[in-house]
Amino acid sequence: MDCLATSPVLSNKLIPFPTTNSKLGASFQKIYRSTTKQKSRLSFSRENCESRSNVAIKSSRGVSSLQTQQELRTWEDPDIRSDSDDEYGDEEDKSLGFKNDGEQKETETQDEYEERIKKEVERLLKPEELEILQQNITPNLEKISSEKWNPLHSLGLSFQIYSMDKLLESGHDIDSINKEGLTALHKAVIGKKEAVISHLLRKGASPHIQDKDGATPLHYAVEVGAKQTVKLLIKYNVDVNVADNEGWTPLHVAVQSRNRDIAKILLANGADRSTENKDGKTALDISICYGKDFMSYDLARLIKIGPGN
Repeated sequence: MDCLATSPVLSNKLIPFPTTNSKLGASFQKIYRSTTKQKSRLSFSRENCESRSNVAIKSSRGVSSLQTQQELRTWEDPDIRSDSDDEYGDEEDKSLGFKNDGEQKETETQDEYEERIKKEVERLLKPEELEILQQNITPNLEKISSEKWNPLHSLGLSFQIYSMDKLLESGHDIDSINKEGLTALHKAVIGKKEAVISHLLRKGASPHIQDKDGATPLHYAVEVGAKQTVKLLIKYNVDVNVADNEGWTPLHVAVQSRNRDIAKILLANGADRSTENKDGKTALDISICYGKDFMSYDLARLIKIGPGN
């Protein structure tokens, strides 16, 4: 790794360094200088990867070249708040024209914080607005829904599991559909929200409902390449041979999207390779229609001699 640092770097023990190395695609966060050795410690982060290196510094004509030897590389789960949020969050808020207020104070408990916010809002609302707020002890589904925008769907896709549960407790149907015939489970599968998918299934959401085009959550899980969701839905006894309005089964979709792993899972769990869609095409037909490339041969071989044959 080659990079340059000007001589003032040597005079500080800790210097913010929020520049980007184009080769690494990483943001340099801090440079630490040892007071006893002619070495510095360079820390940078890239997504959920953290790496630290020892840096030997050589000065020449007022410019120091940093030669590094990577010492440690660890992978960590991504934090909800990124480093950039901590360093630049306030500046971004100001640039967008609002102050970063309404935050919970360090000395407040959660109950105290909620009570303070409630009183503040009650002072801000007009009498007629306050009356509406107080009347709706439970969500007013008629007011917060439309044919397309189902609140349960939106809460699931935005990962608001607590609010989703509160909505279900108020009597909302977990399998309610929008005008496309999609349930919250369909939406969560399309959005690849694995935690929400698992939660909805545990809460009793049906994995068998077909949308207006006849597609089930399994069809969509195959389409988006969500292998773990495919396995999970199979555990909930979905029909792997269910066809949509055009006669396409999940296996047809898996071959069309050229996903060998998912096609293999479906075949191992009873997918019928001889099923034809309304155009008379089997999964094998769809595979070879792609022409003479390796994947066509590979999928054709899987369908011919793979699991379940």
